[in-house]
Amino acid sequence: MSTALERRMTKLEAAAHPEANRINLILRRIIRADSGEVVRAIIGDNVVDRQTDESEDDFMTRSKVEALAGTHRRPVRVILLSEQDVAL
Repeated sequence: MSTALERRMTKLEAAAHPEANRINLILRRIIRADSGEVVRAIIGDNVVDRQTDESEDDFMTRSKVEALAGTHRRPVRVILLSEQDVAL
């Protein structure tokens, strides 16, 4: 198959699945400048708390995975809060 034909087939396949390239996750980090690291994620009606031995990056990754696995709706919204902002 020619290169031009391969490119055209790739474009047609991508157009046949428009949701494949859609944004699946919206992260909102609601933290004041002086409030510290993320400790809680709110995903719809679910709350995910950071474990004491978990780094902030690992927690955010885990929150993203739980958000995408926990719902069929896209895009998914995740709100990240610091310890001071949890009471809000």
